[in-house]
Amino acid sequence: MASFFYSLKAKSFALLLVILLLMVTACSGGGSSGQNTPSNSSITITVGGQSDIEAQLLTKLYVLLLRHAGFKVVERDALGTDDIVFNAINSGQIDLSPEFTATGLTKLGLNSIGNALQDYLQIKQGYEAKYHITWLSMSPLNDTYGICTTQAEARRLGATKISDLAGKAASLTIATSSAGVKYGVNVVQSIYGFTFEKVTTYNQEALTFPAVASGAQNLNICQTTDPAISKYNFVLLQDNKDAFPTNDPAPMVRDALLHKAPQIATVLNKLAPFLTTQVSQQLQVQIAAGETVTAVATQFLQRKGLL
Repeated sequence: MASFFYSLKAKSFALLLVILLLMVTACSGGGSSGQNTPSNSSITITVGGQSDIEAQLLTKLYVLLLRHAGFKVVERDALGTDDIVFNAINSGQIDLSPEFTATGLTKLGLNSIGNALQDYLQIKQGYEAKYHITWLSMSPLNDTYGICTTQAEARRLGATKISDLAGKAASLTIATSSAGVKYGVNVVQSIYGFTFEKVTTYNQEALTFPAVASGAQNLNICQTTDPAISKYNFVLLQDNKDAFPTNDPAPMVRDALLHKAPQIATVLNKLAPFLTTQVSQQLQVQIAAGETVTAVATQFLQRKGLL
């Protein structure tokens, strides 16, 4: 009798175990309920970006990472201006693109509050609420305006930061692009309180570097990630009064896609801390020297262990 009850208990336990396993399988969907996150290979992502070299580089980095993660990626680099790219992502022509915080603030009609993180957070909130677009992790790469000069001129002026030019600016000339007048020279005058002897405007920022290198100008308004800073071995003076708003990049992605494939954020957010101002300069120098955007981006990701 004892053996009978022992056998009955064993069979009952085995039956209960089978029932529990069936319940677990049913709850997990058994691979057929359609509620599982779709595989990366079944998702197509259209990635687009602006026409400048830095934007092309960022676009390529995103494309390579997403393809490495198994996504099908359609690349539409060099689409045009920031307005063209924004209209493309807002209308669904593309799904994902790099963008900078200064442009994000402008698009939302907001002003910088002088804090890079707070600016980013209000952009992230604003784009989500107004456009249903998510900004992923921001990089420390800061593509803003600044004042540059040669190593020799910086030593002669005893200048390592912009405020060191006080008392000397009135006898100094500065070269700039037309945009640099508004976003550079005028900002320096407003925040630092001094004016230059002469402001010479050039058609392109690229022309301001040889003007200073040749001695025709003392200083130039430059963008902080311009590869010419490294090419000409210029000094970028420290903006010690934070006159120029921080301008950091981040991937922006349509919510409809991100809800379908939230793993996109994990893939791209790993890149964010590696993108610095100096890194952007160095990579753009390589491209200016004749290497392709694809080769430069691939080598960088491999060095960082991301590919």
